[in-house]
Amino acid sequence: MSTVQTELPGGAQKPDGRFASLNNHAPSKAALAKATGISLAVAVVLLFAFVLPAEYGFDPLKTGAALKLTGISQTEEPKKGAAPTPAPGKTGVYRSEPKIYKVESEDFSLRPGEGMEMKYHMQKGAEMVYGWKADGKLAYEFHGEPDNKPNKDYFESYELNDKVGADSSYGSFTAPTTGIHGWFWQNKTKKDVMFHLTVAGYFDSAKMMSEGNADSMPIDDAK
Repeated sequence: MSTVQTELPGGAQKPDGRFASLNNHAPSKAALAKATGISLAVAVVLLFAFVLPAEYGFDPLKTGAALKLTGISQTEEPKKGAAPTPAPGKTGVYRSEPKIYKVESEDFSLRPGEGMEMKYHMQKGAEMVYGWKADGKLAYEFHGEPDNKPNKDYFESYELNDKVGADSSYGSFTAPTTGIHGWFWQNKTKKDVMFHLTVAGYFDSAKMMSEGNADSMPIDDAK
């Protein structure tokens, strides 16, 4: 399609009607000012209706309260010098004791077929850590006897290994009752077995029982 141009005096050319129509529809300064004013008014309304109530708690139009925006800015700041509130702790993670714990460390030797016991008197809930190590396998049982037994032969077994046996055992123990708690070892091999026992905890006495005899063993406070 060809473009029709009209020549004006002096050689100038007049644009065709299509370009003249575009020029006639350009916005006036008054229209631009009106659009700018409307945009500014909307921004002011948004500022007072939403931004100020949410960010600063300033709610002159009451729109923040109606839309529940004011709570966002009402997080209470800690007072200067105030101690922080500790998080709730777990119960039962520690136990306070009136005295320092006891320790004992002994070496023993058992001939083939020979057995012995080592017992510690503990209060209910008292704790003890232990470890023993031998140069051969020993059959053993970890058990206890309450002070108030329902009958003279009553005892409570905690761990039993009297078939295969073991050459060591390590762990921790909490006394389920007030009474004596400890181990019975027996050498079921054909050679002498030596072993070392170490205990530390809240017990008030220790006894070694062998061949029907009970001997008190010395116990010391932890250094």
